[in-house]
Amino acid sequence: MLAEAPLLIRAGVSVPLRIRARGGRIEAFVDGLPVVDVTDTHHTRGRIGLNVFGGRAAYQDTFVTAL
Repeated sequence: MLAEAPLLIRAGVSVPLRIRARGGRIEAFVDGLPVVDVTDTHHTRGRIGLNVFGGRAAYQDTFVTAL
């Protein structure tokens, strides 16, 4: 785990999530607000995946855009 952000998200409510990764820097925005800004010096390359830990989630309109 690189970072965590304490967020209260109600069941049944859609919230936009945006993740921006450039090299080892990873930023996450929830509803347009920055919630995570971390640099991973160990894993600077890899693949993109979505995960939920300790709960349930649904993803829709998911896409990847090259910078």
